[in-house]
Amino acid sequence: MSLKYDRLYAAVDLARIRRNLMKIKSTLAEDTGVLAVLKADAYGHGARVVANYISGDIAMAGVAGVSEALELRKEMPEGKLYAPRFTKPILVLGYTHPSMFSDAIENDVTLTVFDEENAKALDRAAALAGKIANVHIAVDTGMHRIGFRPCEESAASIERIASLKNIRIRGIFSHFARADEFSGVGETDRQEKLFNSFCDSLDKRGVDTGMRHISNSAGIMTGRTSYPLVRAGIVLYGHYPSDEVNSSLKDLEPALSVRARIVNIAELKKGESLSYGHTFTAPEDMKAATLAAGYADGIFRSLSNKGKVVVGGRQCRILGRICMDQMMVDVTSVNGCAVGDEALIFGELGDCRLPLEEVAGTAGSFNYELMCEIGRRMTRIYFEDGTPIEAVSYI
Repeated sequence: MSLKYDRLYAAVDLARIRRNLMKIKSTLAEDTGVLAVLKADAYGHGARVVANYISGDIAMAGVAGVSEALELRKEMPEGKLYAPRFTKPILVLGYTHPSMFSDAIENDVTLTVFDEENAKALDRAAALAGKIANVHIAVDTGMHRIGFRPCEESAASIERIASLKNIRIRGIFSHFARADEFSGVGETDRQEKLFNSFCDSLDKRGVDTGMRHISNSAGIMTGRTSYPLVRAGIVLYGHYPSDEVNSSLKDLEPALSVRARIVNIAELKKGESLSYGHTFTAPEDMKAATLAAGYADGIFRSLSNKGKVVVGGRQCRILGRICMDQMMVDVTSVNGCAVGDEALIFGELGDCRLPLEEVAGTAGSFNYELMCEIGRRMTRIYFEDGTPIEAVSYI
């Protein structure tokens, strides 16, 4: 297929995502399932295509809200991977407002529960629909974000939820706060012991809480995987949760690159300035290439005057302030540079590499945020080991 795109595109190598998944699964017990975290449009990679590509190798998917789940459940008119509805179980990992209950129930979306009144409202909505609502129980073992506190009062509340006629508890989970830190081992141990102890106390009450899961990407990397389910987030996409996890345990392959067209090349005379506020002034005669990429596409404005891109195999400085839709870079030393050429914002292009982590660090951010900021107006072009197989444009 031809690479048809307007301004810039996100190149996603699906074969790399699958290999990352297989590397994760190779370290797990045979009966341990993988929940693929697909929230934030699969960390910018495109949730529908990623979900359908790896569907046969995962137990379920995780999203942030019902709206993300509904996007996966829809059928679309075009695309071998984009068009089909995702049929595996989907778990909403966060809070769901009662206004979304009927949509979740109708589309067989599993919700997270951590409040008895919310659970009762869900039970009523399921009764009206004549269906059973599946839920997972969230337990707060130290993240202090969402979840029941592990205590007798919470155990009694969960026992009452389990008795509701139109709710079925399918799982119970918590979340590590410091599993990606050298100094967080003690806290992670404490959380894990507290979670297991609380689950055991529910078992003694006769509450069937289904599958337990607590390991996020950092938990997987540190071998805390003796549960029926693990949640693979950033590791699925080929990146590590932090610099402090032992990356040698799994040789992951980054799947995402962002590439933009050169749309203009300007000859700057010494002393001339460019972009908003004229924050860059040419110290000598030079060439500035305009790229069709800006902060509305997820290219952090904080990279202005200090970030780099790759053009023609050479790293080129970003000049001046990054605009909403465009940015300028120094191509003075790039021989043969022309309008229409591709520039690498991060990732890989041919033999050139500009790691996402390096770009995010320069911007004062980190890998998670940069990939999640990739705008939906950016075309996604999907590859299998370098061969393009499908393109998706959201707008």
